Amino acid sequence: METNGPLPDGNRASADLSAARNAQDAIRSLGWPWWLYAANGVLLGAAAILPLLDSPTGSGLLAVLVMGLCFFNYWAGSRMGAPFAVPRIRAFLAAVVLSGVFLTASIVAAEMGLTRMVLFCAAGTVASYAVGSIVHYRVTRR
Repeated sequence: METNGPLPDGNRASADLSAARNAQDAIRSLGWPWWLYAANGVLLGAAAILPLLDSPTGSGLLAVLVMGLCFFNYWAGSRMGAPFAVPRIRAFLAAVVLSGVFLTASIVAAEMGLTRMVLFCAAGTVASYAVGSIVHYRVTRR
């Protein structure tokens, strides 16, 4: 598609890019409602415990739960006006990654038959997400 308007000069283009970056940072710095943190923590904890069920049932429920978690976060983000915005707080992102590592370890531990390790990993999943949630909540409420 062509533009018939005049080409912007370097200063104008730089200002437009800076404005876009500022708008993106403002969206990524939005605080979440408190119930979203709690719901995500509960759903992640449930996902970490599900591998204890027998294999076909647990796998199916885990897939449904993960899809539900994705849809739930998309729905909540849509209500806030930014369904695909990823928070920019690095401590929160690190906690979410750690939570994912615990969740993956829970699945592996269940396959190995280590019930206590699954429970430990489920607790780690919830605890790491809870710490990240507290950090995110406090940083975005300043």
